[in-house]
Amino acid sequence: MNLNHSLHNDTVKHVDLSFYVEVQKDNSVDQVITKMQNSQRKCALVMDQGKLIGIFTAHDIARRVIDQSEVINEPIETIMTPDPLTLQSDTTLIEAIRFMSDKPHRYMPVVDTEGRVLGTLTHYAIIKYMSDHFPEEIYNLPPTPDHFASARAGA
Repeated sequence: MNLNHSLHNDTVKHVDLSFYVEVQKDNSVDQVITKMQNSQRKCALVMDQGKLIGIFTAHDIARRVIDQSEVINEPIETIMTPDPLTLQSDTTLIEAIRFMSDKPHRYMPVVDTEGRVLGTLTHYAIIKYMSDHFPEEIYNLPPTPDHFASARAGA
């Protein structure tokens, strides 16, 4: 199997989807940020009774919290991004890459057919999956493989 075949046939559920923390809608912004820091994650999925209702990322901290310290004790649901777009677990990697390239999303929640959260897809997770499974096609390739230098470097 080659990289192209894998991108068109492997689904997002084959990729590491663990780049998130799960929080409840009534957790304070401070609690969520602390949980993100302690687990070294840049994404929090906001849940209500087991259902995904929002997303909060490191980018949101920069945009919505840093200059507005008064929100730090508010419930996360007041500043989260509600009703985030999701990917189905049977979405192929190439479809996910295209979707994430078209949208300005770094973190895409992945759900199963019943809407249960399986995790969060990131660009990093896709690259890691490809480099783990196809290192000979990923590592040490020049930007244009058919391009050759006219002279040796330093000559």
